[in-house]
Amino acid sequence: MLGVFVNAISVLVLGLLGSFVGDKFPKSIQDSIMKFLPVCVLIIGVRSSLEGEIIVVIISIVLGVAIGELLKIDDRINKFTDFIKNRFINPEDTTFSEGFITTSLIFCVGSMGILGCIDAGVKGDNDILFAKAVMDGLTAFFFATTFGKGVSFSAIPVFIYQGILVVLSGFLLPVFTPEVAANLSGTGGVMIIAICFYMLKLVDFKLANLTPAIFIPIIYGLILKFM
Repeated sequence: MLGVFVNAISVLVLGLLGSFVGDKFPKSIQDSIMKFLPVCVLIIGVRSSLEGEIIVVIISIVLGVAIGELLKIDDRINKFTDFIKNRFINPEDTTFSEGFITTSLIFCVGSMGILGCIDAGVKGDNDILFAKAVMDGLTAFFFATTFGKGVSFSAIPVFIYQGILVVLSGFLLPVFTPEVAANLSGTGGVMIIAICFYMLKLVDFKLANLTPAIFIPIIYGLILKFM
């Protein structure tokens, strides 16, 4: 669990640091950062989305959104973030929920986290998670300069999500074939592209409703394994 802990701490600490530094930036600089960050997010998403079987990726997105809508995941998470914001931060912080949801998805949807958790759980090797901690920490810092403290709180889902994966790593290892990894990467890539469009305000997605999609390729891999 060391790698999971380091990953979560890097997001928390660098996210907080970014929020404090961002407050010192003039509004024009914050606006400029906000315009270019989505471009970086888009590049990451496009690279990932080119992997996997396109049919599996499409089905994963469609089923994931349908499940998310039925469970009202976005509404529930917004209530949770509003509670945290009103209780511990500033009730007038308008970017807290957006920062929390956006970065939580970015940090959790990639296949790198799952591979790292499997290595950590099965082999005791945290190298992938340590590398991810550096990447996520830097991402948290830059996002927090615009989105504020909500970014640092995404350390909570990162820790819970990756902690569960480490515990289940022995079960996931035989399922996580190269094909499943590619489908997972492709699905995550589409989700990241959706985040980019949301950040650019081109569409009004309920981002959190996308979260079940990341589990569909794994379920598909389980079905194939036992057929």
